[in-house]
This record gives sequence, structure tokens and C-alpha cells, in this order.
Amino acid sequence: MIRPLLVGVHPGQHPDIVQRAAGFAHALGTTVVCVWVDVGPVPDDGRAEQQLKAELDGALHGTGVGWTLVVAGDGDVARQLDEAAVSHDAAIVVVGAHRAGADGWRNEALGGSVAGRLSHLQHRPVVVLPVLPAPTEGEPDED
Repeated sequence: MIRPLLVGVHPGQHPDIVQRAAGFAHALGTTVVCVWVDVGPVPDDGRAEQQLKAELDGALHGTGVGWTLVVAGDGDVARQLDEAAVSHDAAIVVVGAHRAGADGWRNEALGGSVAGRLSHLQHRPVVVLPVLPAPTEGEPDED
């Protein structure tokens, strides 16, 4: 079995990112390690982690890929994902394109994109997945 695929996740993330990461993992015959770096200003009481587990369970149900969730410590997202990739000996790191809105702007203003910084820290492939647009009304879903 190939080393696991690591994917950066967060509560409320579009399920497309983790589903496509699971597709890569399935093709490679490996598992997925989902890593969440909690950057919220308020300490999490566990509800966000439970929400994320439920979201991941729904997104990954039926993919045939085993997965785990790791909650990394606070701090720089790229550095925490780098440390998780090293500790899990990940074969590939997958991240979604930057968040839109205030969170995305803040991340860019405070040091660039997570994907860009991560690509400079890692000695393994980093795959950046854009969020696919939702189908427009009258357009069939692609399954």
C-alpha cells in the first residue's frame, strides 16, 4: 500500500475537495488523512470538530476509501500541514484553493496562500484543487 494522502480540511468546506482527494486515494490504493488546523479566534468546544466529522463522513461515504481526521494545533496552516505530512509520511498533500471572502483575503495578506507556502516547505507533491462551481439550474449534475 502506498503512503496515505493528506488533505487539508475545515468545517464548512465544499465537499468537492475531499471527494476528489478520495478519488486520487482510491486510484492509488491508499487512505486519506484529513487534517484540520483550527485558526478560529475562539477556542473550540468540540462542536466544530463534530460538525467536521459529520461533513467528512457524508462526503466520503461510499468512496471505499478509509479516512481519519487529525486536528492539528493552532498556528500557521501551512506549517501545521507540513508537520502533519511529515509525521504521517504522506505521499501527497492536497489542499483546496484559497478561501473566498475575508478569510481568504486575510490569509493572502498575512503571508500568501497556504498552497504557495506549503509548496516551499514540502519535499513531496502538493496538489491544489479549485472548488468546482455548482451546476447551474437546468444543467445535470456530473456523477
